[in-house]
Amino acid sequence: MSGTRLSKRSVALAVGALLVLCALFVVGRPWGTARIDAYRTGLQQLRLASAELEQDVLRERLGLPERHGSHAQAFAALKARAESLRDVPPFLSEEEARVMASSLDAYLGALEDNRLLLERSRAAQARGEQPGADAAMQALLERSASAQAERLVGTFIQLHERAQVANERTRVVFFAASLLLGAYVVVVLVRLSRASGELATLNAALEERVEQRGRELVAASEAQRTTQARKAAILEAAPDGILLIDEAGRLLELNPTAEKVFRLTAAQAVGREFLGLALPASLPASKREEVSAALGETSGVATRLESPCLRADGSMFPAELTLVRVPGEGPARFTAFVRDITERKEVERMKNEFVSTVSHELRTPLTSIRGSLGLLEGGIVGEVPEPALEMVRIARSNTERLIRLINDILDLEKMEAGMLELKLASLDARELVEATLSGLRGVADAAGVVLRADVEESPRVRGDRDRLIQVLTNLVSNAVKFSTGGAEVVVRVLPEVPGRVRFSVVDSGPGIPEEQKDRLFARFQQLDGSDTRSKGGTGLGLAISQAIMNQHGGGIEVLSVLGKGSTFTFTLEAARPLSGSHPAVVAAATARDTSRHDVLVATADGELSALLRGLLSQEGYRVVRAVSLAEAQKVLEAEPPDAVVLDTRIPDGQALDWVRSLREQPRTRALPVVALSGRSAEGEGVGTPLVVDWMSQPLEESGLLSALRHAMRRPGQARVLVVDDDVATRRVICARLERLGRVQVFEAADGESAVELARRTPPDLIVLDVGLPGLDGFEVVDILRRGRGRTTPLIVFTGRDLSRADQRQLTLGMTRHLSKARSSEEELVASVRELLHELLSGKDGELETRAVS
Repeated sequence: MSGTRLSKRSVALAVGALLVLCALFVVGRPWGTARIDAYRTGLQQLRLASAELEQDVLRERLGLPERHGSHAQAFAALKARAESLRDVPPFLSEEEARVMASSLDAYLGALEDNRLLLERSRAAQARGEQPGADAAMQALLERSASAQAERLVGTFIQLHERAQVANERTRVVFFAASLLLGAYVVVVLVRLSRASGELATLNAALEERVEQRGRELVAASEAQRTTQARKAAILEAAPDGILLIDEAGRLLELNPTAEKVFRLTAAQAVGREFLGLALPASLPASKREEVSAALGETSGVATRLESPCLRADGSMFPAELTLVRVPGEGPARFTAFVRDITERKEVERMKNEFVSTVSHELRTPLTSIRGSLGLLEGGIVGEVPEPALEMVRIARSNTERLIRLINDILDLEKMEAGMLELKLASLDARELVEATLSGLRGVADAAGVVLRADVEESPRVRGDRDRLIQVLTNLVSNAVKFSTGGAEVVVRVLPEVPGRVRFSVVDSGPGIPEEQKDRLFARFQQLDGSDTRSKGGTGLGLAISQAIMNQHGGGIEVLSVLGKGSTFTFTLEAARPLSGSHPAVVAAATARDTSRHDVLVATADGELSALLRGLLSQEGYRVVRAVSLAEAQKVLEAEPPDAVVLDTRIPDGQALDWVRSLREQPRTRALPVVALSGRSAEGEGVGTPLVVDWMSQPLEESGLLSALRHAMRRPGQARVLVVDDDVATRRVICARLERLGRVQVFEAADGESAVELARRTPPDLIVLDVGLPGLDGFEVVDILRRGRGRTTPLIVFTGRDLSRADQRQLTLGMTRHLSKARSSEEELVASVRELLHELLSGKDGELETRAVS
């Protein structure tokens, strides 16, 4: 009941307040009228004064006496009165005030015009110009200031009436709104009175609901505790160390596994910087920055990397770190998963050792078997009966197949381990295709298949030549294998999008079923997988080819239609156009070394001297320069060099006469001289064997190096040192080399023997295996580099896969790197022929004869 009485009293108070408000509105005035009346009076007075001034002007014109005066002070008084009226009453809006100001300006303008016209009329009358005075007076009456004053008064009255009308409307609207507001208040109060009972009911229902919600929260809290306990159990049982890190890189939490991994307690770790705690100080700055960048990653994508980590006791262990930002609002949080991969690294090490063992212990005997069978097949050890010869051919063919299988397996292992190194270079696409097809002509002819190259514009690409030929060979051989007699296999090359070149191998074979395309690039997979399949192969070729193309930044795609054939395609990065500049060799001169051959370069040409110094120093020679024959003679008298390179255009004398004088002296009679001239030897008139070699300019660098190397060697047959710890391999290589003629072969089974033989009898060529007992191949090359053997040509013939760094380290003079598993004995012999070309062709004997005479 009290609540009801309170509601009625509130209604009565609201109605009473509304009635008071309406009464005040009715009897009240919107704004005071004194200011408005005063302003209106001022306007009327201005109008009256303007009319009186015009009357005085007319009286003066008619010759009647003036009542108020028409001199300048009267005009100034009117102007001052008009200016005082610019302060308009406040009821006017800004726009209305601007209208009044504009009317005042019009009045002042008319007043000023009347004053000027009056002066003009008086002046004309004074001069006796009555028409002019009449015209000025007529204009004054037409543009009278009193008319403008009348308009000014009318404007104000109009604006005042408009404001009054708007004020009345506002009062009416305000009154109506007040009534509506009062009615609304009454309705609200009535509704509140009715809702008071309902509120008590709702209150009771709310209390019951709150109690129920409380019971639900208790149950949810219990479930959350259970979930937290389960999560804690999972974290404790997790095999990886899990650490929670804040945005500043400090540790917040870590699980028990992390405590065990880092060998510290949570109390010791919390609050410490993760990078300082987990990463060793010896870690390279780039690796530390990589981990730091992963902690700053905000995309929510996990970053996985490997890095050595530091334990609390100072020991280190290899770890796999997975860093990811924890999603959620508030300060950034990161989770670091730390996995100890010591066992994995040990397994990888054992796997690498196994691969290395297989590479050496399996490839080497297979190479010896292949070489021995080749010797039997070639009839080197005597004539073999035809039935036995057929068996030898079968054995050699299967040995080659086994070597290829081992190479394929090891290649796949290296690719999966990311150890395959590509020798990227700018390559001619046409040459790649032609080299591939030339190697497969025999296979295609035997199958009755036509091979055709379709290369547009002969583009250049960037890639590893040997690996790309391996891919093309695999694709083309597969196309030939599955093509019928008389069919055609086409290799197309054409530029595609800017910066890419597309290679396509097209055949018209049986095609590939759609459901079997996914198996194409799998390991040991063939479309005909039965034991009675008609096509040979191991099922590794396409897997290796796909991996090679992945290394080149692309992949092999296949488009096939059953019964119509297949098209295998891949794209390569286009190489930049080759520059047309001459490949001048510029190298720093090496420091003095008494173990090197000394070469005296006699030339006054600075550019030629710089070219020769860089070229010869790079090959291991110590260069001494003389700019004149006199200076060269002083060098010879002090310490004769091992050879002389003479520019016949040297300015201070006849170069050939100087060489003749050398031949007359016992000390320099056998000194090798290589002459450089712009003309041939016949053109210079060299009729006597004064020089070891005569070279025309522009200089052929390889020819100069070859001439120097053979000029300073001991006379006799070409000496080849074969270094290999496998007896069978050495015998096969020696037998092959001795068949060349004019070759004397020395053998060494270990590194120490190889170094001793090289020092005692300097060879013209070394064939070197890397895996040697005692000193290995790297150490042998390093020792030879320190002496005069640094310029000796070298063929590294090994079963080990060499990285680029290995190849740079295994380099002496002109060097070739051949793999026992990939290179046949014929390729080895071809490299020997290339490096001993002059000695095998008899040119060395001619040089010796010329030098002695």
